[in-house]
Amino acid sequence: MTDTVGPTKGDCGCGCGMFGTITGDRHVRGCGCAKCRGGRNRRKGLTKQREARKALGVAPSHKFGDANEENWNDPIFANEVKAGAQISPAVTAWTRIEHQVLSNQTAIGSIRKPCRAVLMPDGWGKEGLVMVRLSTWTDLVRPALEDYYRIE
Repeated sequence: MTDTVGPTKGDCGCGCGMFGTITGDRHVRGCGCAKCRGGRNRRKGLTKQREARKALGVAPSHKFGDANEENWNDPIFANEVKAGAQISPAVTAWTRIEHQVLSNQTAIGSIRKPCRAVLMPDGWGKEGLVMVRLSTWTDLVRPALEDYYRIE
C-alpha cells in the first residue's frame, strides 16, 4: 500500500469549528472569521480596482499596478472603486432604470442606444449623478474625452 500525499486536513486554527483543508495561515478554506473575511474582501476589492483601471484606460502609475485609486495616473478624474454588497442599492437602481430605457427603446423603435441614467437627489439643487455601463464608458465616453483633451 502506498501513502497518498495530499493537502492537510484538520480543524480551523481560529476555533470556528470548521474542518477541512488547512491553508498556509492555519485556517480552513472558507473560514468565516473576521481575518479570513477581511482578506477575501480585500482581494476582491483589489481585483475590481485593477479591472476598472484597465477598462477606464488609466495607465498604471507603478511597475506592479496600483493598489489604491488615489495613485492612479488619471489626467482628468479622481477615482474611487467600490465592490460587493455595499453597492447593491446603486446596482438595483441602475438595473431598473436600464430595463425601463431598453423597454422604451423597443416600444418606440429606437436604434438601441446605450443607457445613461441621471440621478437628481433632493437637496442637491441642479447637481446630480450620471451612471453608464463601463463598456459604454470604454466605447464612447473615454474616446471622446481623449479626443477633446488630446490625451494619448
